[in-house]
Amino acid sequence: MLPPMSLSPRFSPRSLFRFSFLFLALAPAVASAQMSQGPPTPLVTDLAKVPSGSWAQYSMKVGTMPPMTMKMALVGKSPAGNIIEMSVEGGATAKLGKVVTQVTLQGGADGVSKPQKLVIQMGPNDPMEMQTGGAQGQFAKPDPKTLVKEETLKVAAGSFKTKHYRNKTAQGDSVDSWVAESAAPIGLVKMEMTQKSNPMVTGPITMELTAVGKDAKPSITKAPKPYDQAAFMKQVMGGPGVPPAK
Repeated sequence: MLPPMSLSPRFSPRSLFRFSFLFLALAPAVASAQMSQGPPTPLVTDLAKVPSGSWAQYSMKVGTMPPMTMKMALVGKSPAGNIIEMSVEGGATAKLGKVVTQVTLQGGADGVSKPQKLVIQMGPNDPMEMQTGGAQGQFAKPDPKTLVKEETLKVAAGSFKTKHYRNKTAQGDSVDSWVAESAAPIGLVKMEMTQKSNPMVTGPITMELTAVGKDAKPSITKAPKPYDQAAFMKQVMGGPGVPPAK
Protein backbone atom coordinates (compact mmCIF):
# COMPACT_ATOMS: atom_id res chain seq x y z
CA MET A 1 0.00 0.00 0.00
CA LEU A 2 2.70 2.47 0.93
CA PRO A 3 5.11 3.63 -1.78
CA PRO A 4 8.60 2.17 -1.91
CA MET A 5 10.96 3.93 0.49
CA SER A 6 14.72 3.92 0.84
CA LEU A 7 16.18 4.07 4.35
CA SER A 8 19.44 5.95 4.72
CA PRO A 9 22.20 4.30 6.80
CA ARG A 10 22.30 7.43 8.97
CA PHE A 11 19.04 6.46 10.68
CA SER A 12 19.59 5.14 14.18
CA PRO A 13 18.26 1.71 15.28
CA ARG A 14 15.67 3.53 17.39
CA SER A 15 14.47 5.43 14.34
CA LEU A 16 14.38 2.27 12.26
CA PHE A 17 12.31 0.63 14.98
CA ARG A 18 9.89 3.58 14.92
CA PHE A 19 9.73 3.46 11.12
CA SER A 20 8.94 -0.27 11.12
CA PHE A 21 6.27 0.16 13.75
CA LEU A 22 4.78 3.19 12.03
CA PHE A 23 4.58 1.26 8.77
CA LEU A 24 2.57 -1.29 10.73
CA ALA A 25 0.32 1.30 12.38
CA LEU A 26 -0.39 3.24 9.20
CA ALA A 27 -1.78 0.25 7.38
CA PRO A 28 -5.57 0.33 7.15
CA ALA A 29 -7.35 -1.74 9.76
CA VAL A 30 -5.81 -5.14 10.31
CA ALA A 31 -2.12 -4.41 10.39
CA SER A 32 -1.19 -8.02 9.83
CA ALA A 33 -2.61 -8.00 6.33
CA GLN A 34 -0.19 -5.23 5.39
CA MET A 35 2.97 -6.32 7.19
CA SER A 36 2.82 -10.00 6.30
CA GLN A 37 0.90 -10.00 3.03
CA GLY A 38 -2.05 -11.61 4.73
CA PRO A 39 -5.70 -11.69 3.70
CA PRO A 40 -7.66 -8.46 3.11
CA THR A 41 -9.25 -6.79 6.12
CA PRO A 42 -12.60 -8.52 6.76
CA LEU A 43 -15.68 -6.50 5.81
CA VAL A 44 -19.01 -8.12 6.68
CA THR A 45 -21.29 -5.08 6.69
CA ASP A 46 -22.90 -3.35 3.72
CA LEU A 47 -21.25 0.07 3.93
CA ALA A 48 -24.02 1.54 1.77
CA LYS A 49 -26.40 0.80 4.65
CA VAL A 50 -24.08 1.78 7.51
CA PRO A 51 -24.86 5.34 8.72
CA SER A 52 -22.08 7.91 8.36
CA GLY A 53 -20.55 8.61 11.74
CA SER A 54 -20.53 4.97 12.84
CA TRP A 55 -17.31 4.14 14.67
CA ALA A 56 -15.61 1.29 16.50
CA GLN A 57 -12.71 1.59 18.90
CA TYR A 58 -10.14 -1.13 19.53
CA SER A 59 -7.36 -1.87 21.93
CA MET A 60 -4.35 -3.00 19.94
CA LYS A 61 -1.20 -4.82 20.95
CA VAL A 62 1.76 -5.47 18.67
CA GLY A 63 4.10 -7.98 20.27
CA THR A 64 5.82 -6.56 23.31
CA MET A 65 5.36 -2.94 22.22
CA PRO A 66 3.29 -0.59 24.42
CA PRO A 67 -0.47 -0.91 23.80
CA MET A 68 -2.29 1.61 21.65
CA THR A 69 -5.81 2.58 20.66
CA MET A 70 -7.26 2.37 17.16
CA LYS A 71 -10.52 4.02 16.12
CA MET A 72 -12.18 3.09 12.85
CA ALA A 73 -14.98 5.31 11.54
CA LEU A 74 -17.15 5.72 8.48
CA VAL A 75 -16.88 9.49 8.12
CA GLY A 76 -18.48 10.12 4.74
CA LYS A 77 -19.83 8.86 1.45
CA SER A 78 -19.10 10.21 -2.01
CA PRO A 79 -19.49 9.15 -5.65
CA ALA A 80 -15.94 7.78 -5.38
CA GLY A 81 -16.84 5.47 -2.50
CA ASN A 82 -17.18 5.15 1.26
CA ILE A 83 -14.68 7.13 3.33
CA ILE A 84 -13.20 5.34 6.33
CA GLU A 85 -10.73 6.85 8.78
CA MET A 86 -8.47 4.84 11.05
CA SER A 87 -6.83 6.74 13.91
CA VAL A 88 -3.99 5.31 16.00
CA GLU A 89 -2.78 6.79 19.28
CA GLY A 90 -0.33 5.72 21.95
CA GLY A 91 2.23 2.97 21.91
CA ALA A 92 5.43 3.44 19.94
CA THR A 93 3.81 6.20 17.86
CA ALA A 94 2.92 8.38 20.87
CA LYS A 95 5.59 10.99 20.07
CA LEU A 96 4.18 11.38 16.57
CA GLY A 97 0.74 12.36 17.86
CA LYS A 98 -2.44 10.88 16.43
CA VAL A 99 -1.80 9.06 13.17
CA VAL A 100 -4.82 9.07 10.85
CA THR A 101 -5.25 7.01 7.68
CA GLN A 102 -8.22 7.99 5.50
CA VAL A 103 -9.17 5.58 2.75
CA THR A 104 -11.90 5.86 0.13
CA LEU A 105 -13.23 2.40 -0.67
CA GLN A 106 -15.14 1.34 -3.73
CA GLY A 107 -16.81 -2.06 -3.74
CA GLY A 108 -16.39 -4.50 -6.60
CA ALA A 109 -18.53 -7.30 -7.99
CA ASP A 110 -16.09 -9.81 -6.46
CA GLY A 111 -16.89 -8.62 -2.93
CA VAL A 112 -13.56 -6.82 -2.59
CA SER A 113 -13.55 -3.14 -1.65
CA LYS A 114 -10.46 -1.50 -3.12
CA PRO A 115 -8.88 1.79 -2.02
CA GLN A 116 -9.45 4.56 -4.55
CA LYS A 117 -7.72 7.22 -2.47
CA LEU A 118 -5.42 7.04 0.54
CA VAL A 119 -4.46 9.98 2.73
CA ILE A 120 -2.25 9.96 5.84
CA GLN A 121 -1.85 12.65 8.49
CA MET A 122 0.66 12.36 11.32
CA GLY A 123 -0.01 14.61 14.31
CA PRO A 124 -0.17 18.31 13.38
CA ASN A 125 1.50 17.78 10.00
CA ASP A 126 -0.39 18.44 6.80
CA PRO A 127 -2.13 15.39 5.30
CA MET A 128 -0.38 13.66 2.41
CA GLU A 129 -1.91 11.57 -0.37
CA MET A 130 -0.25 8.20 -0.85
CA GLN A 131 -0.17 5.78 -3.76
CA THR A 132 -2.69 2.97 -3.98
CA GLY A 133 -2.65 -0.30 -5.86
CA GLY A 134 -2.02 -3.98 -5.44
CA ALA A 135 -3.66 -6.16 -2.82
CA GLN A 136 -2.69 -4.09 0.18
CA GLY A 137 -5.30 -1.90 1.80
CA GLN A 138 -8.19 -3.97 0.48
CA PHE A 139 -11.29 -4.96 2.45
CA ALA A 140 -13.26 -8.08 1.53
CA LYS A 141 -15.95 -10.48 2.64
CA PRO A 142 -14.35 -13.47 4.40
CA ASP A 143 -14.03 -16.64 2.37
CA PRO A 144 -16.68 -19.12 3.63
CA LYS A 145 -14.08 -21.88 3.31
CA THR A 146 -12.07 -20.28 6.13
CA LEU A 147 -14.96 -20.35 8.64
CA VAL A 148 -13.98 -22.09 11.88
CA LYS A 149 -17.29 -21.83 13.74
CA GLU A 150 -19.97 -19.47 15.03
CA GLU A 151 -19.52 -18.36 18.62
CA THR A 152 -20.67 -15.72 21.08
CA LEU A 153 -17.72 -13.54 21.99
CA LYS A 154 -17.60 -11.23 25.00
CA VAL A 155 -15.31 -8.20 24.69
CA ALA A 156 -15.13 -4.83 26.43
CA ALA A 157 -17.77 -3.42 24.05
CA GLY A 158 -20.27 -6.18 24.92
CA SER A 159 -21.30 -9.63 23.72
CA PHE A 160 -21.51 -10.36 20.00
CA LYS A 161 -22.68 -13.37 18.01
CA THR A 162 -19.67 -13.75 15.75
CA LYS A 163 -18.32 -15.86 12.96
CA HIS A 164 -14.74 -16.98 13.50
CA TYR A 165 -12.51 -17.18 10.41
CA ARG A 166 -8.89 -18.35 10.16
CA ASN A 167 -6.45 -17.49 7.37
CA LYS A 168 -2.76 -17.96 6.73
CA THR A 169 -0.26 -15.38 5.54
CA ALA A 170 2.30 -16.05 2.84
CA GLN A 171 4.85 -16.55 5.64
CA GLY A 172 2.70 -19.13 7.44
CA ASP A 173 1.38 -16.96 10.27
CA SER A 174 -2.24 -17.58 11.27
CA VAL A 175 -4.79 -14.74 11.28
CA ASP A 176 -7.97 -15.31 13.29
CA SER A 177 -10.85 -12.86 12.86
CA TRP A 178 -14.15 -12.72 14.76
CA VAL A 179 -16.77 -10.66 12.92
CA ALA A 180 -20.39 -9.58 13.42
CA GLU A 181 -22.58 -7.37 11.26
CA SER A 182 -23.70 -5.50 14.39
CA ALA A 183 -20.16 -4.20 15.00
CA ALA A 184 -20.23 -1.28 12.57
CA PRO A 185 -18.61 0.11 10.54
CA ILE A 186 -16.88 -3.02 9.12
CA GLY A 187 -17.93 -5.73 11.57
CA LEU A 188 -14.58 -6.59 13.13
CA VAL A 189 -14.90 -7.67 16.79
CA LYS A 190 -11.53 -9.26 17.43
CA MET A 191 -8.37 -10.22 15.58
CA GLU A 192 -5.38 -12.32 16.62
CA MET A 193 -2.29 -13.02 14.57
CA THR A 194 0.74 -15.16 15.30
CA GLN A 195 3.68 -13.04 14.18
CA LYS A 196 6.98 -14.73 13.46
CA SER A 197 8.15 -13.31 10.14
CA ASN A 198 8.94 -9.70 11.15
CA PRO A 199 12.07 -9.46 13.36
CA MET A 200 11.01 -5.99 14.52
CA VAL A 201 7.89 -7.41 16.19
CA THR A 202 8.21 -10.01 18.95
CA GLY A 203 4.99 -11.78 19.78
CA PRO A 204 1.41 -11.78 18.46
CA ILE A 205 -0.70 -8.93 17.14
CA THR A 206 -4.15 -8.50 18.68
CA MET A 207 -7.11 -6.15 18.24
CA GLU A 208 -10.24 -6.18 20.41
CA LEU A 209 -13.38 -4.06 20.23
CA THR A 210 -13.77 -1.78 23.27
CA ALA A 211 -16.52 0.67 22.25
CA VAL A 212 -18.88 1.68 19.42
CA GLY A 213 -20.71 4.90 18.57
CA LYS A 214 -22.43 6.93 15.87
CA ASP A 215 -21.04 10.47 16.15
CA ALA A 216 -17.69 10.33 14.33
CA LYS A 217 -16.49 13.34 12.34
CA PRO A 218 -13.57 13.45 9.87
CA SER A 219 -10.20 14.13 11.48
CA ILE A 220 -8.58 14.98 8.14
CA THR A 221 -10.19 18.18 6.92
CA LYS A 222 -7.41 19.85 4.91
CA ALA A 223 -6.77 19.11 1.24
CA PRO A 224 -3.89 16.60 1.12
CA LYS A 225 -0.55 17.46 -0.40
CA PRO A 226 1.02 15.19 -3.04
CA TYR A 227 3.28 12.45 -1.72
CA ASP A 228 6.79 13.71 -0.94
CA GLN A 229 9.14 10.97 0.20
CA ALA A 230 11.63 13.30 1.92
CA ALA A 231 8.88 15.10 3.83
CA PHE A 232 7.19 11.85 4.75
CA MET A 233 10.40 10.27 6.06
CA LYS A 234 11.15 13.39 8.08
CA GLN A 235 7.74 13.11 9.74
CA VAL A 236 8.21 9.38 10.39
CA MET A 237 11.68 9.69 11.88
CA GLY A 238 11.30 12.94 13.74
CA GLY A 239 7.70 13.30 14.81
CA PRO A 240 6.10 16.70 15.45
CA GLY A 241 8.62 19.24 16.65
CA VAL A 242 11.45 16.67 16.79
CA PRO A 243 14.36 16.88 14.31
CA PRO A 244 15.12 13.75 12.25
CA ALA A 245 17.57 11.28 13.75
CA LYS A 246 21.19 11.56 12.65
